[in-house]
Amino acid sequence: MPALLRLTVLTVDERDFLRRSWGWFVALGVLLAMLGIAGLVFVGLATLLTVLVIGWLFLVAGIAEIAHAILRKGWSGFWLDLLSGAVTALVGLLIVLRPDTGASVLTVVIGIIFLVGGTFRLATGMMSKNPYAGWFLLHGILALILGVLILIDWPVSSAWVIGTLISIDLLFNGLRLISFGLAVKSLLRSSSDEPAPTVLPPGELSR
Repeated sequence: MPALLRLTVLTVDERDFLRRSWGWFVALGVLLAMLGIAGLVFVGLATLLTVLVIGWLFLVAGIAEIAHAILRKGWSGFWLDLLSGAVTALVGLLIVLRPDTGASVLTVVIGIIFLVGGTFRLATGMMSKNPYAGWFLLHGILALILGVLILIDWPVSSAWVIGTLISIDLLFNGLRLISFGLAVKSLLRSSSDEPAPTVLPPGELSR
């Protein structure tokens, strides 16, 4: 059983927090799971929204870095900080203005990451002697296949890869939070049903 669900290692305040908050875990899990399912159904829209969020994050981060460089004008890293912020903001602006192009580029990056990660896991599985080597090999093979499929289907794959990955992540995170909240509720209920230990008065201990 995970350490988080071992009530014996939790303090009284932590148990009270879980007792009050298990429903929020379940509610958040349901929300994330519903967003994940909706993203799988409307995968193109999920891809577009994800790319736009990434673009805005880059844009805001770049502007913040430029502002930081201007406020700290005079230090040795001023021009490097200013250039880095300008490039980051420009990339974010291009993604926001051309989300289709941004999705296409990000899809290629994701495909390459799968290929590199799959190759690394295959090499690790073949060289290692531990009992988990088979899982490394399986994970590496699946990552390589997925990377090849993404790159072969590019640029068509740019319409569904990002949205699918994000939606699956949301769905599994939602299911994890739901199972955690229900498990906490069940454990807290079972622990509250147990009889409290009998405490003998000090005079009885000496008899």
